[in-house]
Amino acid sequence: MFRFRLAVVIAVSFGFVLFLGLMLHWGSDRVELYFQRSQAAYETFDHYEQLSQKAYRHFKQRMDRLVADTPVAGAGVESSKQHLYEAMEVLRNTAINTQASGDSAEDWQDKPGELERVARFTAFLEASEYRFDEVERLRQQGKRDMAVLALSKFSEEEIDGKFQPLIDAAINAEREKAGQAREELEALVAQSRWIAVLASASAALFSLMSGVLLFRGVRKPIEALMKGTDEIASGNLFHRIALDTRDEFGYLAAHFNEMAQKLEVQQEKLQEGRAVLEKKVAERTFELHQLNEELKRMDVQRCEFLADISHELRTPITVIRGEAEVTLMEDELDTEEYKDALQRILELSMQLGKYVNDLLFLARAESANMQFEWDRLDLAELVASTVEDFQVMAQENSISVSLDAPAEPVWVHCDKQRLRQVLFILGDNACRYSNPGGHIAVELFTDGNEAYLSLSDQGIGIPAQDLERIFDRNFRSKNALHMRADGTGLGLPMAKSIIKAHGGRIAVTSAENSGSKFTITLPLISAEQDTVA
Repeated sequence: MFRFRLAVVIAVSFGFVLFLGLMLHWGSDRVELYFQRSQAAYETFDHYEQLSQKAYRHFKQRMDRLVADTPVAGAGVESSKQHLYEAMEVLRNTAINTQASGDSAEDWQDKPGELERVARFTAFLEASEYRFDEVERLRQQGKRDMAVLALSKFSEEEIDGKFQPLIDAAINAEREKAGQAREELEALVAQSRWIAVLASASAALFSLMSGVLLFRGVRKPIEALMKGTDEIASGNLFHRIALDTRDEFGYLAAHFNEMAQKLEVQQEKLQEGRAVLEKKVAERTFELHQLNEELKRMDVQRCEFLADISHELRTPITVIRGEAEVTLMEDELDTEEYKDALQRILELSMQLGKYVNDLLFLARAESANMQFEWDRLDLAELVASTVEDFQVMAQENSISVSLDAPAEPVWVHCDKQRLRQVLFILGDNACRYSNPGGHIAVELFTDGNEAYLSLSDQGIGIPAQDLERIFDRNFRSKNALHMRADGTGLGLPMAKSIIKAHGGRIAVTSAENSGSKFTITLPLISAEQDTVA
């Protein structure tokens, strides 16, 4: 309903604007037409003036030539004649072009008369040339008096009696045309002014009346909508806009009420979500508290770790210093006693150096600064030679060692000394934590593009709760600590770092009091790498 009224107002206003535009367009076309008429009349007037001047100049030069009979006068006659005919040609072209471009019936009615005048001028000029030529022949025949008499008669009868009135009539006609065009232009301007004033007044009156009617129609619905939006904006979602009209405002009020209802439902859901969120925040806070407690525990472990390192380093240093002080305090010692003291100092220094080297190795592994000497190596040969060393270490505890390896070479890309170090760490642990009379089984085999090396023992095993931490630095399981107190807990972390640098993996399976099995996986050399090597 409101849209219909608004559309009517817009359509009528557009009609006023379109009418004014059409009137302005029509007026501008008429102004341009009258201006062109006036301009053409003044241009034709100028052409007649020029034709008159050039004609009289030509007539005067012809007369002077007949009277003076000089070469200079003859040259001037030809020049003035040429200028005269050029002016006549311009006038003729102007008349023809104006006739071709005429737009109104008045223009077409006036053109024949103008062309007739141009034709009369042309005929007069041709006749005047003929009369001048006759006078010229009389003068050449020696009849000077008759030539002067004929020339005087031509000047009075033809030039003053016919040519001058013809010129005056043409000029007056062009003046009348210019004046008429000016009067029509003034009348058109006055008419356009009154039309514009009346159309503008009508448009203003219509706009005022339609604006008042529209304002009276929308004031009450807008006030109701503004009040409803203020209530909803202030948080009163229970408020409803009471507007029962069937127009756009009623449609808008219904949607506002629907929006308020949806907001009310959303607010209830938001409150429920807030409760759930508060519950989750409480749970997350509890988890963060637990994590904080775990961080505190880890910090305590770090401090304990530093304390253990200090203890491990302090004990050998203290013993070394004590041995040296005791030896130096003795006044009389033989060579063997000095050697024994130095031997104990050397052993303690080697133990201290080994511990420091292990820590340095792990620190380099964590900072990715380990140095390796890579080479192509037969893993089967390396394992075989290492197992022989295991047998020497295992004989002290009556432990047997067996090897199951393929006869053909197993080629890998590795650092021989570092890989041997890993095998010694695993073999030493198997010998140290196996019971007397036990057995250590070493197996090497390939599967696809990988080589598998496993070492199984029948020792004390690893408790299930310690399996995840067995490769952590300075970690030793409880049964290992109970059986031997001389370990540092750095061997397995070193082994894992070396195998990882080789692109391999190390894993362990174990059961307490049933032994352990460590498995190393290394990538084999591909055919292309083997060919390049």
